[in-house]
Amino acid sequence: MQRRKTRKGYWWWSWLVAIFAAGGTIGGWFVGESLWKKSPKNYISSALIKVDIIPTYVEAGAREQMVDGLLNAEEVEILASLKSVHFLTMLATSANLWERWGVEENEGLKRLRKSLQFNLNKDKELIVDVSRSTPEDALELAKTTAETTLWGLQQLAELRKVEGLRLMKEDLAGIKREVDDSTAELAAVLKRTGAPIEPKEGMNLDDFAFVEGVVEAKVVWETALADLKVKKKELLPMKLHWERKVKEPILLEEPQLPTRISFSQKEDYQTQGAVAGVSVGIVLGLLAMLVCWKIFS
Repeated sequence: MQRRKTRKGYWWWSWLVAIFAAGGTIGGWFVGESLWKKSPKNYISSALIKVDIIPTYVEAGAREQMVDGLLNAEEVEILASLKSVHFLTMLATSANLWERWGVEENEGLKRLRKSLQFNLNKDKELIVDVSRSTPEDALELAKTTAETTLWGLQQLAELRKVEGLRLMKEDLAGIKREVDDSTAELAAVLKRTGAPIEPKEGMNLDDFAFVEGVVEAKVVWETALADLKVKKKELLPMKLHWERKVKEPILLEEPQLPTRISFSQKEDYQTQGAVAGVSVGIVLGLLAMLVCWKIFS
């Protein structure tokens, strides 16, 4: 009989552990919510921009070997440019950020770079995420960032176009110099013969073939002209590639007053609090059961 009573006592005392554990779980849940409300938050406002990116010229054979889904050189360049000091300074000037934040330029650049995220989605549309401590600040900075980004992307596209055409002209420059030099040499040889002839493509110099140096100069000149034609034909796809009209970037989705934040949600805080609470509750319940066992046994 005594044994049954003791078992009954242990059964009731074990409820102390369950009660404390349940209380700790519930208390921890609400403590976690309270901590979440007091914690600083970064609210995110986003914009979506359609970008017309002229890719770096790649020959058809090499293009077939490229891997789909990976960021190519021009996309990496654009993302890097949007985090550059030049772009961030331009953005800060537009929004008068350093004065509003009360910081020096170096510190302001660090904060601004941390507040901005630029990514390209699977459709190669630019996602602009701006995070600030209040929804209103996030929305205001997101609007300024979207406007500045639209202008900056257009400028970057034009600069890349100009640079592509410049590199193409440099590629032609060497052969053009050879044509100019050989033309001048042929003109000098003809002038020494007393012939009033300026070198022109397709001209007939049979009457001067006996004059020393004319045939040799004419061959060099015609070879240079032929090389120039071949090179221009090779570069024609590149020329058409860089000369195509760049479409202006379009704001597909305007920034909205944010509701999402950039780190743990309330439930994460509550879960952490509940786990801590149940652990403390079990320990306290066991201690209470031990005290009761000593008192009532």
